[in-house]
Amino acid sequence: MYKAESAPNISKVSPKYHEFTDVFSKSKAKVLTFHFSYDLKINLEEDVQSPVGTIYSLLAFKQEALKKFIEKNLNIEFIQPTSFL
Repeated sequence: MYKAESAPNISKVSPKYHEFTDVFSKSKAKVLTFHFSYDLKINLEEDVQSPVGTIYSLLAFKQEALKKFIEKNLNIEFIQPTSFL
């Protein structure tokens, strides 16, 4: 059964941005945009290991929030782990 999406709470968003409320739509966020010929691709070098760990330092509570965000979005397949194919 389909459940209608409730409108996002924008009470703390400046009125000048209210016309852009659709960017907060969870259902629209699950759909990829079209690809274009000018999309950028990052070519990775073969046999090169990426560094393990964070790229930059964060306060502990921000690092924990980032970890939760990544885990949640990996679980719902909104993001995918890096692959070297």
